[in-house]
Amino acid sequence: MLSEPLYSFRVNKRDPQPIYLQIANQIQAAIENKSITPGALLPPAQVLSEHIGVSKMTLRQAYGVLERKGYIETKRGVGTYALGGRIEKKIAGMSSFSEEVKARGGVPSSKLLGVRIGPPNHTAQAALALEDGELVYEMKRLRYSDATPLAIEMVQVPHRLFRGLDQYEWKSESLYQVMEDAYGVKLLRCLSEIMAGAATREQAELLNVGVGSPLLVINRRSYSTQEVPIEYSVTCYPGNCYKATFSATRE
Repeated sequence: MLSEPLYSFRVNKRDPQPIYLQIANQIQAAIENKSITPGALLPPAQVLSEHIGVSKMTLRQAYGVLERKGYIETKRGVGTYALGGRIEKKIAGMSSFSEEVKARGGVPSSKLLGVRIGPPNHTAQAALALEDGELVYEMKRLRYSDATPLAIEMVQVPHRLFRGLDQYEWKSESLYQVMEDAYGVKLLRCLSEIMAGAATREQAELLNVGVGSPLLVINRRSYSTQEVPIEYSVTCYPGNCYKATFSATRE
């Protein structure tokens, strides 16, 4: 049995737009307006193609368009399911994960995976300009938007600047908001590095993707208004859910 939104799908063979694009556009619209919800399993190509009256090859072409655009994903042995489209990650901005989710109308939350006070790793020590022997507060969280896991975030900040940071409820708190409101540290700018990665078994289980699936990895160094380095973070996003965008000016 087809899900309700798919009953209304129709194609116009007189339309100059290729049939597979007509189908892809209708499925995309249904995902965007939530008629087909993220995680919903789509019918096999044979079932939907028979309902619409097209060949399986045409339906597979439509699915291919949607998969490249990040609206669906096919898993062997499971089927094809809706993702909800790629989320735009604006590299030029300096918003926290919570701020980005709220700006899209979602509800952010977190699962605390680990927290410690100890020595920084070599990269963090250099990024934060720490002397030998200085400690950091390190926090690792799984970040959610409307209960969907969208990022694994590891943050290190200087312990001397943020003592008592472990007293906050990090399931709901925004780190940037706490920095500014509780510690009076105003954020000015950041430097970000964008890389491609492949999901480890642990990352795959947390993000509900396959082992080896592509990840968008962003390393960030953040500075206060006094140009003091205050944060080093590594955030891993599932590649099938995000697209990175930035603007540039020709010099």
